Amino acid sequence: MQNKKPKIAILHDAFLYRGGGERLVSLMAKALDADLVSGFFSEGSFDPRALGFEGKMISLGKPVFAKWFRHAVLKYRFIQKTQFLGEYDIVIFSGNCLDAVRNIPKTTKKIYYCHTPPRYIFDFRERYMSRFPKWLHKIADKILDREAANYCKQLSEMDQIFTNSENVHSRLLKYCGFESEVLYPPVDVENFIPSEATKSEKSYFLSFARLSPPKRIDIIVDAFLEMPDENLIFTYGKNDPMKNEILSKIEWKKNIQAIQSPDDAELISLIQGALSTIYIPIDEDFGMSPVESMACGTPVIGANEWWLKETIIQNKTGKLIEINNRDIGIQNLINTIQNTTKEEWGSMKIDSIRQAQTFSLDAFQKKLKSSLHI
Repeated sequence: MQNKKPKIAILHDAFLYRGGGERLVSLMAKALDADLVSGFFSEGSFDPRALGFEGKMISLGKPVFAKWFRHAVLKYRFIQKTQFLGEYDIVIFSGNCLDAVRNIPKTTKKIYYCHTPPRYIFDFRERYMSRFPKWLHKIADKILDREAANYCKQLSEMDQIFTNSENVHSRLLKYCGFESEVLYPPVDVENFIPSEATKSEKSYFLSFARLSPPKRIDIIVDAFLEMPDENLIFTYGKNDPMKNEILSKIEWKKNIQAIQSPDDAELISLIQGALSTIYIPIDEDFGMSPVESMACGTPVIGANEWWLKETIIQNKTGKLIEINNRDIGIQNLINTIQNTTKEEWGSMKIDSIRQAQTFSLDAFQKKLKSSLHI
């Protein structure tokens, strides 16, 4: 007699941005035939249906956009509105939603896919604390210490923990003392494919990371403001926090073009036509953008930091540059672009495609199902 197919739910904190986490859980839910639950789904994020997910989508409430208010509302929803998750055989947590674990019985298998331990609690704490007046620091520290203890307690209730890179594996071990299994997020190499067409005569570089401070899109834009003969296209989402600031910088600049929320077909076409994509975030956990770029045969200019060093092979699938600070980052980006020929970018196509294949959706599905014994 065959084993009964387990009933699986994936809980993601919020579909707010068009980010890697949202794409990942949509593909994961599709692969596992799971129900997809979220604090909310918003128009500014990916539509799981457009990514091929056909299962049940359960929203815990309406979208909330004000940052600090959103954090409190989502925490309330995860505590008060997730009792139904006890009906599932397996619950997979994604993002900052572990408060829901209190509602799940011991008989349900609990899996955590960790994109990163909350950075405002751990490695980015000083940066977040700088936003508050000094007289509040002791109080804020106590609150964050309590949050850190609560997060570690929630981790202890997990039956299995996955991390999305060696970088996050090390971070989780360092700050929380928990081991994990590295499971790289998948890239849909069936859709992100190279084009047979030659690059456009009007060559351009592409950035399709979210417009938020950790992604350092301002450095990319400022570098191209100093290179009027080089062309940049960047994409952005409706809810991106730095949208207005970045867009105001490029008014009347003929060499920089902004495109809002392209669908996958348009995005893939943009990647295929670029000489290189640019991805230089601060201490990235795992970014799907570089792998999607390489899957299209387009090399990547990346920050020589953490996860990107796991993926980009210097001078074979792209160029790793030192950022250190804003001025150095701008200058190194300018130097890389001005000192690399169109032919050199083109020569990296085959190695880029091969590297992306190691992150295929098929490889991800097989490892995930094997680890979950389903």
